[in-house]
Amino acid sequence: MIVSHKHKFIFIKTQKTAGTSLEVDLNRVLGPDDVATPISPPVEGHQPQNYAFKKFGFIPKRFSNHMAAAKVKKLVGDEVFNDYFVFCVEREPVDKFISFYSMLKKSPDHNKGYDDLTWEKYLELNRFPLDTFRYVGAKGELLVDQILRYETLGEDLKAIGDRIGFDVQLKTKAKAGFRQDVPVTDAQRQFIYDTFASSNKFTGYTL
Repeated sequence: MIVSHKHKFIFIKTQKTAGTSLEVDLNRVLGPDDVATPISPPVEGHQPQNYAFKKFGFIPKRFSNHMAAAKVKKLVGDEVFNDYFVFCVEREPVDKFISFYSMLKKSPDHNKGYDDLTWEKYLELNRFPLDTFRYVGAKGELLVDQILRYETLGEDLKAIGDRIGFDVQLKTKAKAGFRQDVPVTDAQRQFIYDTFASSNKFTGYTL
């Protein structure tokens, strides 16, 4: 998660949408007062900064990596949140499901107990990469200004940069190499899209 006071944007990080790679690349344009939350495990080229602070001298407040937009808004305040350009990234639901499943099965940081997990068993786990709550408020309102698409991330990010004054080249490929292809039935595809119904109405993904 990133808050850039220098360029007046807030990046809300979602799951399996190249978020870590994007954080590393965005890190290069940050100013000394900007916020960048830690990545676990750490990634070369990314420097966390200013993610913990004291507000009015009380208990330290902390920004976290996958913090929801509503919580970020509470920390930065309405004036900053409403003035800055707030964005996140989403991904076609089936592709996102497969990416998350592949991570559980193959990533050394996530696969404890999942070595023998089949695609069919995964769909019964109810552990899905649904991120609607990260960019939608308690009343169902969209809290971000734009949801970028993973499939056109480079173009979408360039358009934002041109608009608010930064230039980011997508060069980093973090957490790569876990992807595996799985056959998806029509019934499974329908199940996945039904699961993502709350986000699809904002992203526009359809079968």
